[in-house]
Amino acid sequence: MQATFGIERERENKFRIIEYHNGNGDFHFHSQIEICLVTEGEIDALVGNHVKRLQRGELSVALSYDTHLYTPVGEADFSVLIVPTDMCEEFTALVKGKKVAQPFMEKNGCAERIAQCFEEIRKNKNNILTIKGNLYVILGLIAQNAVFENRASYGEESPVSEILLYIHDHFREDISLPLIAKHFGYNPSYLSHLFKSYFNLGMARYINMLRLKNAVTLLQERKYSTTYCALESGFRSLRTFYRAFQTEFGCSPKAYLAQKMTCPK
Repeated sequence: MQATFGIERERENKFRIIEYHNGNGDFHFHSQIEICLVTEGEIDALVGNHVKRLQRGELSVALSYDTHLYTPVGEADFSVLIVPTDMCEEFTALVKGKKVAQPFMEKNGCAERIAQCFEEIRKNKNNILTIKGNLYVILGLIAQNAVFENRASYGEESPVSEILLYIHDHFREDISLPLIAKHFGYNPSYLSHLFKSYFNLGMARYINMLRLKNAVTLLQERKYSTTYCALESGFRSLRTFYRAFQTEFGCSPKAYLAQKMTCPK
């Protein structure tokens, strides 16, 4: 089973709580942290290489770029929190370069407290302070109770994972399909086909999405010029940045940021 890149999640990149009834979606990954809580029935949760049948009150945690899939077992309800990494920078820094050794949490006092925070977030969807307060409680409990381990270095992962990790480490640099293919000893045409078959999009678009996301993060800080944010994120020119932004988001960076200011962050 091959995972797809959650391009729509990357476009939105905003905090969301989603309620599912018997839905399962695709096997996918994205940069946001995702926490899934079972509220009724049972689901089979797949996070990375880990699989577990979760019952009511149990949950799973998928960190940035962890592949994941939820499959209901009969009638089931579950809630999913989508958390942008720039909304929880302390937690993001804590787990950088790490993965959860066991991404599931059985029903216990910690899971019950997290379930209470889920409920508070549901009840206060328009109160950003309540949302952030409960979110930090959730992430704090995960940080205290989960076991983290270092992600494998290059050479210990599958070839596609190696390539993905390499791109994430170097997207700010002048990288391209031919250069990446040369680095890994592949024919560019073969690598292009391999990447698209796994992630359901071309490598150039994937690199652009990483660069655009980084540029948006810098722009939101209101400290730097647009030119600086574009070049610092790996774009060769401001013109290239604007063209890529318009193609991906359908609007200018200014319009996009104005829209983001009206959404919880």
